[in-house]
Amino acid sequence: MVGKRARAGVDTGGTFTDAVMPTADGWRVHKRPTTPSRPEQAVLGALEALHPAGPAAAGVELVHGTTHATNALLTGRLARTVLVATEGFGDVLAIGRQARDRLYDLEPDPPRPPLPRALIVEARERLDALGETVTPLTAAEVTRVVAAVRALKPQAVAVALLHAYRDGRHERRLGRALRGLGVPVVLSCEVAPEHREYERTTTTWADAALHPVIGPALGALDAALRERWGPASRLRVMRSDGGTASAQAAAARPVHLALSGPAGGLSSARSLADARGDLAILTLDMGGTSTDVALLPGGEDGELPLEPLELAGLPLLARGLPLHSVGTGGGSLARWDAGGALAVGPESAGAEPGPACYGRGGTRATVSDAHLVCGRLHPQAFLGGEFPLDPRASARALAALGKQGGISAERAATAVLEVASAEMERALRHVSLAEGWDPRGLPLYAFGGAGGLHAAWVADRLGMPRVVVPPFPGAFSALGLLAAPARRTLARSVLAPLAGPGERAKLFAPLVAEARAGLSEEGVPARKVRVRRILELRGEGQAGSFAIPEGAQALERFHAAHQQRFGYARDDRPVILVAIRVQADGPSYAAWREQPLRRKAARAFETRPARFPEHGGGTRKAGWYRREDLAPGHHLRGPAVVVEYSGTTVVPPGWRAAVDAYGALVMEPPQ
Repeated sequence: MVGKRARAGVDTGGTFTDAVMPTADGWRVHKRPTTPSRPEQAVLGALEALHPAGPAAAGVELVHGTTHATNALLTGRLARTVLVATEGFGDVLAIGRQARDRLYDLEPDPPRPPLPRALIVEARERLDALGETVTPLTAAEVTRVVAAVRALKPQAVAVALLHAYRDGRHERRLGRALRGLGVPVVLSCEVAPEHREYERTTTTWADAALHPVIGPALGALDAALRERWGPASRLRVMRSDGGTASAQAAAARPVHLALSGPAGGLSSARSLADARGDLAILTLDMGGTSTDVALLPGGEDGELPLEPLELAGLPLLARGLPLHSVGTGGGSLARWDAGGALAVGPESAGAEPGPACYGRGGTRATVSDAHLVCGRLHPQAFLGGEFPLDPRASARALAALGKQGGISAERAATAVLEVASAEMERALRHVSLAEGWDPRGLPLYAFGGAGGLHAAWVADRLGMPRVVVPPFPGAFSALGLLAAPARRTLARSVLAPLAGPGERAKLFAPLVAEARAGLSEEGVPARKVRVRRILELRGEGQAGSFAIPEGAQALERFHAAHQQRFGYARDDRPVILVAIRVQADGPSYAAWREQPLRRKAARAFETRPARFPEHGGGTRKAGWYRREDLAPGHHLRGPAVVVEYSGTTVVPPGWRAAVDAYGALVMEPPQ
């Protein structure tokens, strides 16, 4: 009899690769530096550290969060891709939305399109906005287009024709012919059947350009996993929408991996918030390279909100979780800009060489070095003592930075932390106040290896009532990978007045069938599939839309959402159904179990001096606590620092902290 398959979640970040595995006694956690040149080395190494006994007959299920697609789009390391567009519309990527980052620049440099004009082939064909033929696609034109594409020696082909979201017959005809070239061919009517010509084209191009990059990488990891851990092992990949897919399905639509890594943290935060009874929350995920923030509104069913993505300046019609990122992480480099102001990030020390305190050759000051100089990191307690830090290297790096600005190393360290926290505060304001939410009524869920170092600081500046630091914060995204269900998210444009429930059911039926079929191919039983139907609605004459759950109260919910966002309701105009969306989920996995509380004061293992810039920068004696020694019900008072294997949390002077029934460290400011 084959035993039960082991499960592990591994999240590859820019600095560390984080891994978790459930055991009979709880969770096993491991972190190791990412190997940028060969990410699978760190992934498999982390898996072996979690399961030193080696493979079993049942193999292992590895759920993987990856930044491979993200980094490929950010750096432009993509396949040579040819775009086929309707004649006269070959410049759609260059024209874009004509947005200007600098409104008052009289001579702005136009943004460089992602694809050179020489790699765009125009096809003589055209459909109108209703899908009717204006210019037919002839057999001779198909032959000509295929020959023109072949001459460009592509590694992938993207086909995005005018109004193909209405009818994809011309695209499919070209696709059948182009697949004879032996390279991936992506059709917009299949990957993004929605209106907005520019966004549909960027999505199709990005998916095609990622195919030859992501497919081999996932294939190599899958093969290595089966070779090392047995043929019964399988690889699943986190998608931007907070669900997972098999390695084969993920490689078939790589554009949906654009935000694979951060999605695990939001999924985990939502599940913990539901267990704790929190509705709307703000999240702060600070890793080594960047900080991701989000507002999760909660609701009757606790669903995560999804919206079109934007990455590297490109809008994508691939739905994902609502993240806003800033280039401020533990490894972000500090520098003085041309105007003499201190800047932190977005350039990062990464995993190689890493911050100066890692002792791997880094010499420039980072946020982590500033925390170490301020006494907010313990040099012998980083990663449970497995990764000792070098305070002298940090001091040298901050002294060099301070010398450039005419200040001491200590003042430079304080300034670095102040700038980093201000960046996070601005990001949190962007996702809350700018969207009609008052952060003073929301808890802040802080995770990532460095999230707990800044959480109380930014929460205090925003007037937030409490901070929740979950268990294993530095591996929280990896934990979310294990809880995430298999998922398919599909959307299609409608662009018609909102019809009655019967007509809407007919519109949803093909998408529901397609989503169910996708999960069935991955072995999810039909009886265990949960389908969620979404209406994207807007008022007539408006541009932005609201995602509203399908149901009898859809219209009322739309007007309430409009009131929340804009401060008034527009119930005097017809409501337009912009698009429909279907989300089909397989079973999810519960990660949080309530434990009995033992109300008891925690005991510090050491007292050390530390500086708290958020309280004037003065040096105070702070108690140091091991998170592993804190059981539900333990409480403490700041100034204090809580260290654990995967992260460090600062409790400022006057703040109180207690461990709740789910193992989360809950911090509250002075009353």
